[in-house]
Amino acid sequence: MKNLKLGVAAAALAAITSSFAAENAAGEDQGVGAVGWTPVQVGLCAPVSFPWGFDWDLKGFGLDLFYSENVYLKGLSIAGLAGRARDEQDGILITGLCNWNDADVRGLSITLGANLGFGDVYGIDVATFGMRNAMKGVDVNLAASYQKSFTGWQTSCVCNFTEEDCTGASFALALNMAKDEKGFQAATINSAEDLHGVQIGVINIAQGCSNWCFQLGLINIILDNRVKILPVVNGYFGGGEE
Repeated sequence: MKNLKLGVAAAALAAITSSFAAENAAGEDQGVGAVGWTPVQVGLCAPVSFPWGFDWDLKGFGLDLFYSENVYLKGLSIAGLAGRARDEQDGILITGLCNWNDADVRGLSITLGANLGFGDVYGIDVATFGMRNAMKGVDVNLAASYQKSFTGWQTSCVCNFTEEDCTGASFALALNMAKDEKGFQAATINSAEDLHGVQIGVINIAQGCSNWCFQLGLINIILDNRVKILPVVNGYFGGGEE
């Protein structure tokens, strides 16, 4: 009797999910290439899931034992190993080893492995390693992070590397690197091409200071300063030296 009840419940869930998906196959706010959307996705490893396939928008809750894949994610998706959103993510993606986003993310991404984003991220990332195009929010990594630009608060045990602008606070045990730093860096080694803010570490390096900067550490280097290297503290206020 118990098995029969479970079977009936599963069949009812399948019927409801199929109905939602079928009725909204051509709806608005749909991911590029999606065949429709579903409020519930349950499976082992995409495409072996219900509903079957890779090309569904998930607007609700998804639970996959190994791997999940959706076009557009709006809701909560949990997978044992990895998860992917091929279009945008507006919600939460939680996996064991890897979160993969092809487009922009607004929300929360958590994994024990890597958060890999090829669009912009607005929200919170928690992982061992994080990579994205640009990020505005909070980034927590066990190892390291990389992004083209960053605004917010980030921390890593090894390294934070920002290819272009970094605005906010960056903490790392080993290394912080940014092209244009506007804010605060704290690590064993802090490095910026242009610094407008504060560096605290063992070695602090700034090629230039466009306005003002302050360094506190064992060795402090400001290459466009009159005195380029100082112990303990260094600072610069005003325009760069011609």
